Amino acid sequence: MPTEYILAYHCAPAFAGIKPCNIASCSKRENPNITVQIKMLNEKLNKNDIYIDVLCECGERVLVMVYRKQKLCEYLQREDIKSFLCDNGYPKEFSLTKYLAILKSRIYAQRLMNKEFPHEIGAFLGYPLHDIYGFINHKHQGCLLTGEWKVYENTEQAKKLFCRYNKCRKAVIKRINEGRTLTDLFCIA
Repeated sequence: MPTEYILAYHCAPAFAGIKPCNIASCSKRENPNITVQIKMLNEKLNKNDIYIDVLCECGERVLVMVYRKQKLCEYLQREDIKSFLCDNGYPKEFSLTKYLAILKSRIYAQRLMNKEFPHEIGAFLGYPLHDIYGFINHKHQGCLLTGEWKVYENTEQAKKLFCRYNKCRKAVIKRINEGRTLTDLFCIA
C-alpha cells in the first residue's frame, strides 16, 4: 500500500488537527523509498505545523508519528498529562525534542525485548488518562469498549470521539482515492 494512503488512513485525525498525534507502521518492502517520501512530505507539511517523525525502524518496517507540533506541545504540557509523564521518568522541564527522544528510546528498548509499546505512548496519542491507567492496571479486565484504544470509563464520550475520527478518516481517504495528496489536503497556499 502506498505511503500516503497508509498515513492518510492511520493518521487522518492528527493531520486534521483533531487529535494530538497518530502512529502508523509502513512496510519497507512495499515502500522502499519511505524515508525519502517522509522527508519530502515534511518539507511541505512542516510549513503548516504538521510533522512526520520516525519513531523506530527495523529491517522490515518503519513506525512513524504524525502530529501538529503546536497541538502536541500544548497537549503534553497540560498539567495532568505532564504530571503523568513526569511520574514515568520524563523531565519536569518540557521540551518536545527531549520527550520524543525518550519515547523513541523506550520504544526501541521495548521492541528489542519483544514487549509492547511503553504505556506513556497513550498520552502522546491523546488517550484519556483514566483509560491509560485502566490499561496499565487491568489490561483486558474491566475494559468496556475497544476502538482507537481500550476504554475503561466514559464510553459514550469515547464512542463520539471514535465516530469523529472515523468520519475524518473516511473524508481524507475519499480525497486520496480521488487523486489528491496529503500536501494538497493539508498545505495552505
